[in-house]
Amino acid sequence: MDLAPSALFSCAGQVAIVTGAGTGIGRACAEALAWAGSRVVLAGLPASQPAVAAAELVGQGLEAIGVDCDVTDAAALRDLVDTTVQRWGRVDTVVANAGAALDGFSGDEDEALDRMLSLHVRSVSRLAELALPVMASTGGGSFIVMSSIAGLRGNRVISGYGVTKAANAQIARNIAVQWGGRGVRANAISPGVIATDFAAPITADPEAAAARLARTPLGRFGRPEEVAGAVVWLASRAGAFVSGQNIVIDGGTMISD
Repeated sequence: MDLAPSALFSCAGQVAIVTGAGTGIGRACAEALAWAGSRVVLAGLPASQPAVAAAELVGQGLEAIGVDCDVTDAAALRDLVDTTVQRWGRVDTVVANAGAALDGFSGDEDEALDRMLSLHVRSVSRLAELALPVMASTGGGSFIVMSSIAGLRGNRVISGYGVTKAANAQIARNIAVQWGGRGVRANAISPGVIATDFAAPITADPEAAAARLARTPLGRFGRPEEVAGAVVWLASRAGAFVSGQNIVIDGGTMISD
């Protein structure tokens, strides 16, 4: 058994789909998987320019393509999986990362909740329905759902976001039970505050930032690569016996008194 990190954490020969991959955590996950040996499909809204992000990876000698994809569009999701299979013949890893916190921004809380349900719950379920049979047909793989600590605790402001993130973590547990017999592992990752544009309402607000850091034992915000590292672990042989878990990456926020 080869226990060298270069083998244990290798994703060589794999094909990965990452949604919300144009920026932030998604971009970091796509890049880390590519450096670990995966051929990566970066999916994102046109405004996030996934093709540009993919071209930057190709420029570093990695294998990647970018696909414009609104994950709330069922046809676009089907095209995403079809494009991946047509290009590389398989799907080994899916990172369902696309998301948005819309509470309090739309002026219509019912509309915001419905949009987040579509984005965090329906789209993840649809992507799973499309990708899991492909993954199982070649022996299995790793389906990773990007959840949030907002789905593990009460929230004063982003309550709808927390509800939908709790639900998408449950999708990962369901997949783990339903597809484990066909070699599919499924897990959720729940980041705390990671220093990206997505988290700017906290990180760029001195009062909000100080309050969050006071409740975080490590005393800092996370970095995208610290989430991406867990994704590589779950996609690789090192994570081959991990399934049905919700892995918290938050600097200790959830356990702080």
